[in-house]
Amino acid sequence: MILYTMMPHELVFGSQMEETNRRQVDVNGVPLLIEMNGEEAKVIQILSTNPMDFLNQETAPGQTLKLTFYK
Repeated sequence: MILYTMMPHELVFGSQMEETNRRQVDVNGVPLLIEMNGEEAKVIQILSTNPMDFLNQETAPGQTLKLTFYK
């Protein structure tokens, strides 16, 4: 795949500094990308290919999850 853009590499692909506190976890069988914030985690992205997983409000992007389940 070739990507033609005038945007800087950091804006298109993100910087490594941003992703240091991000992890991939499974919540009820749904793979999620979360960002760690102390005792809580914020859902950044749903990594599932199942369309029904995107309708679940508990794992929607922007939701806050408790970390006790993911240690």
